[in-house]
Amino acid sequence: MPRGGQRAGQRRRRARDLAVAGGDHARAGHGDHERSPAGRADRTCRRGGGAGAREVRDVSGPSLQRLKVFVAVCETGGFTAAGRALDMAQSTVSTHVRQLEAEMGARLFDRESGSLHPTPAGGTLLDYARRVLDTYDEAVDRLRRLGHGPVRGTLSIGGTATAGEGVLPRLLVEYAGLHPHVGLDLRIDNTTETLRLLDAGEVGLAVAADAGPRPGHEHVLVAEEPQVVIAAAGHPLASGPVVPADLRGSTVLVREHGSTTRAYQLDLLEQWGIPRARIWTISSTTAVVQAVVAGLGIACVTRVAADAVLRLGQVVQLDLHPAPATRPVHLVLRHGRSLSRPEEEFVTLARGRTAP
Repeated sequence: MPRGGQRAGQRRRRARDLAVAGGDHARAGHGDHERSPAGRADRTCRRGGGAGAREVRDVSGPSLQRLKVFVAVCETGGFTAAGRALDMAQSTVSTHVRQLEAEMGARLFDRESGSLHPTPAGGTLLDYARRVLDTYDEAVDRLRRLGHGPVRGTLSIGGTATAGEGVLPRLLVEYAGLHPHVGLDLRIDNTTETLRLLDAGEVGLAVAADAGPRPGHEHVLVAEEPQVVIAAAGHPLASGPVVPADLRGSTVLVREHGSTTRAYQLDLLEQWGIPRARIWTISSTTAVVQAVVAGLGIACVTRVAADAVLRLGQVVQLDLHPAPATRPVHLVLRHGRSLSRPEEEFVTLARGRTAP
């Protein structure tokens, strides 16, 4: 059974889908009765009705909602952060934790050290709570599969900046048309962080450019992204072929460490051998494009990222040789991880897609 962050995002999303007061209301009218002797007697019943019927005791316990809130507080490190993750008020989160502590008969968090940490009792409960919630998620997903109805749930997916500029939005538009009842939790970051989220189970799938072979991963090619070299409008080399020597002393803008786009850009620079080139780092493709518009330097980016400013005449495309190669974009899956139905449907869509 998955542990830790494996399904943290799925639990937070399902928590938002449940009514905060759902389990509480069901117990509100029975609380006094269950505390009475008659109430305790009522919780013991017989199954089967015969003389040899087995006694079954209905043992009350914390609601799934309280367990979800408790796990969210542990994983986010605070009531306020958990409230943001669950789309709840901080006071509601605090109430759920207090009620859970009363039900468990133990203090679950250390609030005296200046930061919030689970107590030994809280740490023990956390492991069991994750198992309970994972089992519940698996049961809901299995029942939905048996029902053969519309695909429901949330697609949790990570994407690199390059994939998020064109390939991934196009796939998601097509996916949304096929599965209108599925929600979306999309995280955009550089390749290193996106694959970390995948390995930690915080996203179920990832779409990344130039994601090379990695142990435990499966890759599905979904596109080849064309690249262009751009410079500010009015650049003296805008017309006609350009050789690297023509760009002597130019500032070249590249992405940040951890981005495979940066590795791709630096490889290009090595091929070009621009004399005395200065390399400046900017941690966003959008920011790189806008820096080129402002005249800060030249850059190689995806055609789709530069399309709008090219059409507006804010930048020009340099005909630099050798021309930058297209970049493969892959859907990345973890080997051995069971997929939810929304994830399975996205993989099916990606596998059936022909790379442009």
